[in-house]
Amino acid sequence: MPSLMLTQVMAVNVWKASPFQFGLMEACIPLGYMIGSGLIMILGSRIRRRGLFIMIGLLCLGPMYILLSFITSAATAIPVVLLIGLMFSFCTLLINIILRLEISEEIQGRVFGVLGSIMSVAPSIGLTIVSYLSDHFTPGPVMGFIGLLLLLFALYAASKLKIIRGYR
Repeated sequence: MPSLMLTQVMAVNVWKASPFQFGLMEACIPLGYMIGSGLIMILGSRIRRRGLFIMIGLLCLGPMYILLSFITSAATAIPVVLLIGLMFSFCTLLINIILRLEISEEIQGRVFGVLGSIMSVAPSIGLTIVSYLSDHFTPGPVMGFIGLLLLLFALYAASKLKIIRGYR
C-alpha cells in the first residue's frame, strides 16, 4: 500500500505528470485490478493452478516496482502501473478466494476480522516509514528498495510456501 502512495509522489515530484497523466495513473491501479479480476472471473474453475498464479503475480510485483523506480517520465510509467494493478489482483483476489474455500465457515469471521484489523493498521505504519524515507532520500531509491523487499519476500514465499504454490 505505501508503494501505491509513493507512486503518486513520484508522479508529481519525479515524473512531473500533467493533471491528465496523474488522473490516468490514478485510474491504472483499479483498472488493472478490474482487468485481472475479470480474467479470474471469466476463467473461473478453468484456472487449474491458482497457487502458481499467486506466486507469478507476487514474483512480478517486485521487479515492476524496481523498474518503476528507474522510470523518468509519466507516459512510460502508466503502462507499468497498469500491469502492477493486474498483478496485484492475481495475488490478493486469488488468496481471498482460497481463504473462503478452505477456511471453515465457523471461523471465517474471525480470520477475516483479524486480517481486516491488520490491514487497517499496517498501511498507516508503512506509509509513515515510506514518507520519512522518501523525504530523507528521494522517492526513486525508496521505491526501488520496496521493490527489492517485495521480490525477496516473493522468492521466500515461492520457495517455502509449497502449500500455496501447489494449490489447485
